[in-house]
Amino acid sequence: MSKSTISTRQQLEQVALRGLSFADDHISDHFSIKDVSERLGISYSYFYHNFTAYMGEPFWHYVKRHRLETAAGLLRHSGYNIHEIGELCGYATTAAFSKAFKQQFKENPKNFRRISELPNEKRTINIIETITTTMGQDLFSAYFQYDRGERVTLPDSILYYSFLSRGQNPIGEMIAKMNQYYTAFSRILSMYNMSQAKIITGTLDSVPVTDYEKISIFAGISIPQVLTRAHQLMDINYKHLLRKRIPGGSYLRLPVPIDFATAGIPMYNFINRNCKEGIFKMSGNHFFISLHNTNNCEIYIPLLRRH
Repeated sequence: MSKSTISTRQQLEQVALRGLSFADDHISDHFSIKDVSERLGISYSYFYHNFTAYMGEPFWHYVKRHRLETAAGLLRHSGYNIHEIGELCGYATTAAFSKAFKQQFKENPKNFRRISELPNEKRTINIIETITTTMGQDLFSAYFQYDRGERVTLPDSILYYSFLSRGQNPIGEMIAKMNQYYTAFSRILSMYNMSQAKIITGTLDSVPVTDYEKISIFAGISIPQVLTRAHQLMDINYKHLLRKRIPGGSYLRLPVPIDFATAGIPMYNFINRNCKEGIFKMSGNHFFISLHNTNNCEIYIPLLRRH
């Protein structure tokens, strides 16, 4: 393969992923494809065709799907009402949200909220369990207990991230690449003495609503917004990293002395069980795993304050 072919493929990938990142970071905002292409400094046509070629779906189809899948996750785990969820996901009216949601999921939001097991849930969990090392019920009981957690307040932060995987086998790619990214991000923290920053991993998508093959898993550095100098350094030296706002507020911090991959399924089961039982409700789908090293991590779950 020639260098020019590799360069062209990398350029196409960067255009698509920056468009994807913008859509995720502006999920409740109104914008057009032209707004995004101008933000990226490229033509409408170039962005539209490259995004479709790389992602396998047109940009606006992705935006709509991502917003509705996020809404489905909020219906499942948050304490917001249907009107609030529609607004959070970019819909001006509850009627418009309900219509779009039913077209996507064949159920209206009210009925969807009552579903005990989602169509993709069993399949996604089974796939991940075949790839990762499962803990077993004894370890699940030992580590994933609400009483082991601590409610903490996190500041508004900016995440500087790369995708570990995009499509087909996201968990397998995450496991294969995480050590490399963890080492690189650790070096940045050490170089610039960012003691308040966290190396985190998570997904932009709503698991298990999103098809397994379309899940986008990231790794990055989450830096409190108030650390102005740290952001200046990141903007100057790491322009290739994508950006995402992470809301501050109330979180449940749960330390788990296991590796990030093994923590995935019991983390989801922990969230799902506690939300169903009403022990807590989430303020969004932006839960994440903070890595102390590749075999020791903390789970952060955003909590709805009014619950």
